[in-house]
Amino acid sequence: MENYLQTSPMQFIEEGFQKENQSETELKFSLGNGYMQSRAHFEEFYSGESELGSYIDGVYKNTIEGEEKCLSNLPNWTSLHVFLNSEMLDLARCEVSNYRRMLDLENGLLERSFEVTTEVGRQLEVKITRFLSLARTEIGAIRYTIKSLNFVGRIAFLPVIDGDFNAKKYPDKEPEWNVLQSRTQKEVAHLWIQTRKTNFQVCGAVSYELYKNNSLKKVIPTKIEKQKIAGFSVGCDVKENDTVYLNKYFAVLSSLNHPYQELTVRSCDKVLDARNIGWDALMEESKIAWNQKWDKLGLLPGSETNSDDVLKAYNEFLIKPS
Repeated sequence: MENYLQTSPMQFIEEGFQKENQSETELKFSLGNGYMQSRAHFEEFYSGESELGSYIDGVYKNTIEGEEKCLSNLPNWTSLHVFLNSEMLDLARCEVSNYRRMLDLENGLLERSFEVTTEVGRQLEVKITRFLSLARTEIGAIRYTIKSLNFVGRIAFLPVIDGDFNAKKYPDKEPEWNVLQSRTQKEVAHLWIQTRKTNFQVCGAVSYELYKNNSLKKVIPTKIEKQKIAGFSVGCDVKENDTVYLNKYFAVLSSLNHPYQELTVRSCDKVLDARNIGWDALMEESKIAWNQKWDKLGLLPGSETNSDDVLKAYNEFLIKPS
């Protein structure tokens, strides 16, 4: 790890917002559970240098004999754009302080926290936690928490499955997959795709919960259903010192493990089941699974281990993009 990162056997920590190292840190803080993996790119929109990457084990974009297989970069299931009235939160265009990003290997968590002042002077305190469940490997979840320090207005979140993330950055790049179906229903949305050259099928589904000052909000979302994007826009009004958070749940299934004709139904059912189980229970059972895994490997926190041993073990849960 480079000198701008702090390490302990079970944690990698980035202190301070390092724009120049963003793409590299996204890779080093990748989150994986053996079945799926995502780089540590931001959930919210980011106009700075970034490389989005979401992968599933065994879903390749090529199978040419004699060439090394490369995993297909799938739709971004972590996307969660944030709006303050009509202003999109973009850390590349904000003043950022008290920034901290941590990969907690002991519990399988990726966390970020920071304070931000936007271009028009809106001040927020933000904390994000993401995990890919080790207990339910087709499930992941994000909690995005915002405390208003001086903002009075509407905070809106866009929890979506985004298959259009490379369109602006690489307009001439040939797509790796085609969208078979994009659909948003009352409580769940899904994006179903098929890889062009290898004919794998993958379906990602998303659902959510919105809380304000720890009370669940019953709101009517705006449905987002485009050719390559499916999800919701949902929000609420806040005043100074109000706190809102959105729990985003996602399920990602592939034709390697499920029949083609049942992918959409099963992915939607799984993500709704995850929402019914709830954030706290999902995270706790995943933490227990990680702790049991480290125990089995003889790498319990507090034991005489070093970062190299932990990294070597953790790399077995990461999917090599190429």
